[in-house]
Amino acid sequence: MNHTEGGLVIFSANSHPSSREISKRIGERLGVELGKVQVYQEDNRETRVQIQESVRGKDVFIIQTVSKDVNTTIMELLIMVYACRTSCARSITGVVPYFPYSKQCKMRKRGSIVSKLLASMMCKA
Repeated sequence: MNHTEGGLVIFSANSHPSSREISKRIGERLGVELGKVQVYQEDNRETRVQIQESVRGKDVFIIQTVSKDVNTTIMELLIMVYACRTSCARSITGVVPYFPYSKQCKMRKRGSIVSKLLASMMCKA
């Protein structure tokens, strides 16, 4: 099944080389080519995402592993999700083998539950 003909698109994020490898393996298993997306950082370190094919009405899976720079990884994923949403994807699923900030899942004194905040941000993007 070619991803441009079906209703499924798999994108790989750039933050870590293992994202690309995992994405390729999943695509091979499903018989789907990886979607075309360009993710890069500007000179000022802002992340830019360009979806290079139509995702209108398709189910999109974004595979993102976590690098040492967790915050950049999160922003890359959020920007990719938002780019797909504004491109009218039918559904968007983030595949995150290790969920960043998952150790901060309980309230401590006057702190915050960061994992809940991150999950909310992903839903809103």
